[in-house]
Amino acid sequence: MKKLVVAGDDPVSGSYIYKPSVMTIFDGVGGLLVSLGAILGIAMGFNLVTKEKESKSLKILLSNPIYRDEVINGKAAGGILALLVALLITLVTSLGVMLLLGLVPSADDIGFILLFGVAAFLMIFSYFAISMFMSTVAEDSGTSLVYTLIIFVFLSSLLPVFVWGSTIDMIVGPAPEYPEGLYMDMQYDPVTGGVTGTVVTSVSSEDSEEEMTAYDEAMEQYFEELEEYWSKKDVISGFVNLFSPTSNFKDITDILADLAGGSSSFGSEDGESPGIMDVLGKLFWNFIALIAIPVVFFGGAYVRFMRLDVR
Repeated sequence: MKKLVVAGDDPVSGSYIYKPSVMTIFDGVGGLLVSLGAILGIAMGFNLVTKEKESKSLKILLSNPIYRDEVINGKAAGGILALLVALLITLVTSLGVMLLLGLVPSADDIGFILLFGVAAFLMIFSYFAISMFMSTVAEDSGTSLVYTLIIFVFLSSLLPVFVWGSTIDMIVGPAPEYPEGLYMDMQYDPVTGGVTGTVVTSVSSEDSEEEMTAYDEAMEQYFEELEEYWSKKDVISGFVNLFSPTSNFKDITDILADLAGGSSSFGSEDGESPGIMDVLGKLFWNFIALIAIPVVFFGGAYVRFMRLDVR
């Protein structure tokens, strides 16, 4: 839930005028970067090496007295610089819109924006590194693009579906069943058009104390098993999502937006808003995964290019 800041009264209608929190704007920008930023990273890297192969210029290039690592590092540096410039323009434009709305970021907001920018760059760089690796593996640009898009669709769409699909249910096992004598009374609500459920039990106040105690113990055990069941699902889904740059970036933007909106579920014991270090602790593994993924694929592209046969 994102907090809306009350700016004042409308002198005409007398109603309140609401303004979004700072990170609400950047959360919307993050929604665009999830798709457009990833596609930009793919577009910058899928033909970095294959176009040299197709034009037969790679053999001529490597025949000069230069090291191969200088070639691959130069191509990567050029792509990274272009991505940084594009991302910087996006962030500056978003900041300008925010200032036009009268939203002046605080010191904590500046920290959140910087974390957002770092996370956005790492997400885009991840797909750039993947496409660059495929460019060193594939024989032509078309094949490289197809391979990269398949990985993009899998990481951004299919993997999140996996963590809540039947596969994860097979790993965790079936959900705990209601205790005997407990069931849900489902009723249709004509006002809302929805269905509501009420817990109904066969145990009544006329039953013996032993039966009531047994029922309470069964209910307590049921809720403990249910909590453990969902904890296992959360742990497994969280671990699997670490392999998806898109899911990591979404998690980071959601948490930052909640923090800026004042609806954070974690903070200091005295009730104060969490600082930057608290946020980094919460998002530690997300940032580690966003760093590890491009490092692995760029390392693979580097090794592959160094061993590439251009004869």
